[in-house]
Amino acid sequence: MYKTIKVHKKNSVTVVEVLERRIYLMVTEIFKEELLSVIEQGNHNLVIDLKNVAVMNSAGLGVLILSRDILTKKQGIIKLSNLQSLMHEIFSRMKLDTIFELYATPEDALASF
Repeated sequence: MYKTIKVHKKNSVTVVEVLERRIYLMVTEIFKEELLSVIEQGNHNLVIDLKNVAVMNSAGLGVLILSRDILTKKQGIIKLSNLQSLMHEIFSRMKLDTIFELYATPEDALASF
């Protein structure tokens, strides 16, 4: 069904594992469609597991920000986990770590709900 993500439920939280190593070019559009589809299906509490993602372009980061904005309007929340070191650095430099809750593991993120 999905190409760039794998989705499963853990109680009332949806865990979205990003399967792609690089979120850029055409992959970004597919990633956007798939993630927004998850939200449209009524999943308003998300943990995004980024363990496989080595790099993400600005459009990919925009998908995460858009998802956060949509979920905020629906009283939902998005939490990110398993950021690799380069992704952590990008989030820090762009101050995205101030608008997203970042966790070491999906389990840590799940425990925070």
